Amino acid sequence: MDEDGGIRNRVGREVGVKLERALLFLYAETPVHAGADTGTGVVDLPIQRDIATQLPIIKGETLKGALRQRFRGAAGNQWEQIFGSELPTDGGETQAGSLRVHEAQLVAFPAPTMRDVFVWVTSSLAQARLARKLRLAGLSLPTCMLEPSGSEGLSATPTEKNLIVGPYQVSTRHSDELQAWARELARRALPDEPFFQAKFAKDLLCGDESLLVGISRDCAPVVARVQLGKLDADGERTKTVAHGPFYSEYLPSETLMAAFLEGEPRDLDVVATLDKAVLQVGGDESTGKGLMWCRIWRADVLTS
Repeated sequence: MDEDGGIRNRVGREVGVKLERALLFLYAETPVHAGADTGTGVVDLPIQRDIATQLPIIKGETLKGALRQRFRGAAGNQWEQIFGSELPTDGGETQAGSLRVHEAQLVAFPAPTMRDVFVWVTSSLAQARLARKLRLAGLSLPTCMLEPSGSEGLSATPTEKNLIVGPYQVSTRHSDELQAWARELARRALPDEPFFQAKFAKDLLCGDESLLVGISRDCAPVVARVQLGKLDADGERTKTVAHGPFYSEYLPSETLMAAFLEGEPRDLDVVATLDKAVLQVGGDESTGKGLMWCRIWRADVLTS
């Protein structure tokens, strides 16, 4: 029993309470480095990717850790119940938190183009994954499950054009359904900024899966970094390179991702205070990386 006399299960949730579900949209304000476990090829510090699709993700444990740090102290005496207890120093047991945070999956990836500087690229798979999360949360967007055919993509822009998107040439045709989907998604998921919401509604391209995977690799920034501080003959630190170069990969600014959340109403009440605010995700925060705008789209209360 807890202090109020309620019966709680092994993850700290009161038995019989009603759960709420919500979608957390994450929109990159700065490049974001949520690092993978091991390097790949010439990239020493790659971003996290889905092993099956190779599309970028932010793992649930990474995202929950970012939320946990953000609300440390702000959630008062409920912080450990929501996010889990601290690691014990005496080898005792830990208490899991009641908030369930699933991995953030890619919705749309920005890519440079000769038209309007850049466009966002999505795919039928990314759309279907988002639709599945929406159904779980009791939410919905306008239907848009049209399959692009071969090298032809679907464009929210009413004009048919051949586009150079990153290193790829893509022929496009206009889709009213994609335009309606993009407009509603921008309203729900992007920061409350009219310019970018309008741009997303007209500059979204839906390509096949290979295009999105290729764009997410070829247009992800890779930065060479070094560590200064090599010792001189007198043992003094200098501005000479001590380690490096090593290469870090980032999600670019303007990337849109979505994660499914589930928890007690109290849990989502706390997380909902992040709506239209920024969250620090991943590493390299001291060099201005990892800021993501949050939008919370909540569902009705569901029975556990």
